[in-house]
Amino acid sequence: MIWNVFDREAESRITARNLPHVDQPNALTFVTMRLGDSMPRNVIAKWHQEVEAWLRQHKLDNRSVDEVMRCESVDMNLKNELRQFHQRKWHGHLDDCHGECWLRRPELADEVGRSILHFNADRYDVERFVVMPNHVHVLIQMRSGFDLRKTFREIQRFSARLINKILEREGQLWQGEPFDHVVRSENQFGYLQGYIRDNPKKANLREGEFLLWECE
Repeated sequence: MIWNVFDREAESRITARNLPHVDQPNALTFVTMRLGDSMPRNVIAKWHQEVEAWLRQHKLDNRSVDEVMRCESVDMNLKNELRQFHQRKWHGHLDDCHGECWLRRPELADEVGRSILHFNADRYDVERFVVMPNHVHVLIQMRSGFDLRKTFREIQRFSARLINKILEREGQLWQGEPFDHVVRSENQFGYLQGYIRDNPKKANLREGEFLLWECE
């Protein structure tokens, strides 16, 4: 299997959500989806405070992250530093395992894993994933003709239906649309492989409290 990182010469599409977002067919993408109760309001407020403090420290007061990322006068290295800080703090709070953490249960983590792998080697190729107690990280490469976000909406819908049935509950399981980021370099690919592999250890999880899958 050939794993492709972002190709600056190839066709890509830029969209905007909370941050400028790049899509490129047949390129590896790092995807994170989380349970609806994984980031309580007080934790989100703390995260915003951390980001605002970073902006003040770098004399970017009174600007949102989105505004900074779009500003042509801001140095690209500083933008990259902000993006990394923004994401690192967010994922750090996820690893604190807030909420019910239903996916700590092996049978529920297995349902998520089966949902992710359902169309593996058909519509897409999964390099690896980890199911944590309240969130999931996936390295995935979509095949031509298939849409990443539509695929993950289906994964969320299918897994939520099965998990809600097991838990005898109703309502939303996942928190909205997943976060996704195209892999931009071989170095970043290696970093994200290690991040997924080591995530359970960083979160102090024991064997049986997570599900790690890697392609052969």
